[in-house]
Amino acid sequence: MLGFQPSIDQKPKEAFEFAKNHGFYHIELLMDHPLYSIEKLSPTEILEMKECYEIDVLLHAPATSTNFLSISEVMRRASYKELERTLKFAEKCDARLVTFHIGWNPGFITAKGFVFPRELYSDHNYRVITTEMFNFLKNVNAEMLALENTIPLDEKLELAIEFLIDNTDISLTFDIGHYFCKGNHDIFLKHFDRVKNVHLHDNDLKSDLHLALGDGKVNLNIIPRDYKGYMTIECRDVEAILKSKEFIERWRR
Repeated sequence: MLGFQPSIDQKPKEAFEFAKNHGFYHIELLMDHPLYSIEKLSPTEILEMKECYEIDVLLHAPATSTNFLSISEVMRRASYKELERTLKFAEKCDARLVTFHIGWNPGFITAKGFVFPRELYSDHNYRVITTEMFNFLKNVNAEMLALENTIPLDEKLELAIEFLIDNTDISLTFDIGHYFCKGNHDIFLKHFDRVKNVHLHDNDLKSDLHLALGDGKVNLNIIPRDYKGYMTIECRDVEAILKSKEFIERWRR
C-alpha cells in the first residue's frame, strides 16, 4: 500500500488528484503544514476528497507543537490535548492511522560548544512515558496511534517504549531514513509486527536529508519482505516522490 506525504507546495485537492493520477493508495497529511492543519482543513473536506478520488487518508500529528518529553508539565499536558484533538479529527475524516513523535530534549550552547547531557533527562523521560503516555493510551484507541522512531534512544527511553508495546495496543511507524541516521532504533525492527506505516526517504547515513529513494545510502532490505502495511514516501517534493515510487516498485519485484 504505497502512498506519500504531499509536496510542500501542493494544495489538498492537487495532492488528491496527484495521488489518483499516479496510482497511489493513500496520502499522509502532515498537520504541521499550514494548508493541512486542523485550523485550515475540515474533516468534511477530507472526507469528500477521500471518497471522490478513492484514496485512503493517514494523518501525521503535529510535531512542532507537541513534546511529550518536555520538562514542563504544562507543555506535556498541552501536547496530549493536541494529540487527542488530532485523534478526534481522524475519526471524523475516517483516517486510518495517526503517526506521532515522542518529542525531544534540548541541548545547550556553552563556551565549549554544543553540549547535550543525555543523562540529565534519562530518568525523567522514562518516568513521563511509562506514566503519562501509558495512562493516555489506556483511555484512547491506542491501535490508531503509531509512534515513530525519531530521536536517538538511550537505554531508559528504549525500555519505556518497550513498556508501552508490552502494556498497550500502540502501533508503530518505522522511518527508515531516521533508522539509518539517528541511531539505536532496533526496538522498532524487533517489534515490526506492530508497524503499520513505513516512512520512505533516503540520506547519506549521517543527516536526515529526506532525499528521493536511490539518491543516498539507505538500505531498504531491512524492511521484512512479508510486510503488508502502509508505505509512505516522505520527500515532500513532486519529482522526488515520483522517483521514489519508481525505485520502490523496482525493489518490490
